[in-house]
Amino acid sequence: MSSIDYRKRLPDLGFVPDSVEDRLAYIFLAPLMVFLIFIVWVPFLQGIWMSLHNWPLGFTAPTFVGLENYSNLLTSERFYVSLKATVIYGFATVIQLGLALTAALIVNKIKFKSLFSGMYLLPYTMPPVATGTLWVFLLKPNLGPVFTLLTDWGILQNPIYWSTKGDMALLVVTLVNAWTFWPFMFLILFATLVSIPDEYYESARVYGASRWQTFRHVTLPQLKTSIFVVVTLRLVWNLTKVSQPLQMTGGGPGYQTSPLSLLLYRSAFSDGNLGEAFAVGIIFLLLVLAFIVLFIRYFEKSEGDQL
Repeated sequence: MSSIDYRKRLPDLGFVPDSVEDRLAYIFLAPLMVFLIFIVWVPFLQGIWMSLHNWPLGFTAPTFVGLENYSNLLTSERFYVSLKATVIYGFATVIQLGLALTAALIVNKIKFKSLFSGMYLLPYTMPPVATGTLWVFLLKPNLGPVFTLLTDWGILQNPIYWSTKGDMALLVVTLVNAWTFWPFMFLILFATLVSIPDEYYESARVYGASRWQTFRHVTLPQLKTSIFVVVTLRLVWNLTKVSQPLQMTGGGPGYQTSPLSLLLYRSAFSDGNLGEAFAVGIIFLLLVLAFIVLFIRYFEKSEGDQL
């Protein structure tokens, strides 16, 4: 069916000049712009202003302190402990990508794709607090089935009280995050894999390409854009998670399982210091933006090298 050129038919119906179309576009976009200004930009600018104040949670009047909140943060040990937790917690994105890519490649080659895809999506359909509660029970040193089985089989002599050991607690929280959210990446990568034309693989077979060469020169280039999108989205979403680490460890011991997002929450609602909380948020935003810009440049450079 041929497409209809509405512009050729407009004189019969009455010509609509571009300026009127532009005005209509502005009218339709105006509610969204107002929404973004009042829901996003006004609170963001107010947050910058609040970060320059000693702003107690409650009805006490704030006092202007300039950059004191930032200097206090950057000279405090808990900030760097939290920054280390943020970096390690962010590695959940790499684990998620590895799991998702492996699962997508396997499921794409077997029967019952819908069955396995549905099973893999199960963790993602559950609220993060529910999955956190599940893993807290499974890994409970004295009551959970994991350590009970490991001690019964003689693999461990005693259960590990992981929540009291900072590095172990951070590892558990990171792995539970990876387990909960990897299906999102799987869903996007699997949909992209299914859409790759079979002709590409047939050409690779004709030229005698091995499985690794086929993956490297056919599959991976087709997945690159999807990988870029899911890694960017998932990294930002992972780093802003508060509920799951808060529920599993409360951010402790100390601040060792408190990524910057959780440090922000604790500064605001445990310490009652909204000014410091917003200072954490501004520093967190700058760090994430810097990483995203570097990642985008790397992606564009790798795309350019292929052309």
